[in-house]
Amino acid sequence: IFDTCTLPQEQHDPKFKSDLKQSILALLWASRDLQASWKSDTVIAIGRLYVQARYLAAKTNKDKSSAIRLCEDINYNLRRVWGSLDPKTLEMSDLLSQLYTNMGHFREAQGVHENILRLIVEGDDGDDRTQDHVTPAMAQRQVGLLKQSFLRLKGWDKSPEVYKDLVHDLKAMPEFKKEKEVQEIKGVGDWNVKEQPDERKGRFEQPVEWVFPVDDGDAKSSKGMNVKRATSNWGMGSLHKEGAKVNGRVNGSVAAINGEDGFESASEEL
Repeated sequence: IFDTCTLPQEQHDPKFKSDLKQSILALLWASRDLQASWKSDTVIAIGRLYVQARYLAAKTNKDKSSAIRLCEDINYNLRRVWGSLDPKTLEMSDLLSQLYTNMGHFREAQGVHENILRLIVEGDDGDDRTQDHVTPAMAQRQVGLLKQSFLRLKGWDKSPEVYKDLVHDLKAMPEFKKEKEVQEIKGVGDWNVKEQPDERKGRFEQPVEWVFPVDDGDAKSSKGMNVKRATSNWGMGSLHKEGAKVNGRVNGSVAAINGEDGFESASEEL
């Protein structure tokens, strides 16, 4: 989107570039209905980068909270359209948990991973068009992040039995019975609240690359922050799968939206 080599020397300041990224991604967001050809992978990646840029450019906790609300809204809509266990939704859920953690909202982060694990054990929304299963590695990852939230919170949000049963039921699932990654997970009863959390896990860090995929006739094509591109398609219609319903409308029509930045708000559910 921009090439730092073309910037004046005084504008190479990291804070300036952070603000510039946010401004450009805000323009991409605002123009989301103008590029109907963009694929869902592109618009979701743009949304993810926009959340990250807003958080990094935030000057106050209020600004950071605004970025988190945007992430909540995007995550809410992805769950509704793609299902909670779709890889794209899980990636956004992880980002939401990371932002909660950076803000010290460990209880909320714990809730993110508890809900994901419960959906793995109990199944997603019953819609056979959405994904209801995850890999053993993803199941292990979610338990690991649940543990990190437990260590940071220094306890559980609910009764310990809730989490003990949840991890036990996960390991007992037929598809995981022979999976070493899952069977090696320690039961919740073996977790030590005095253990120090691993600060390398579950926290938000600035992306190494600001890149998003673009369908230019090359399936492997991607665009980075050094590419001049000023439009996007972050509309609800672009996220719709065939036959998926959002607000009662089907097959790619744009739903009525009322959330921050033109996306349906998650506030009622969250």
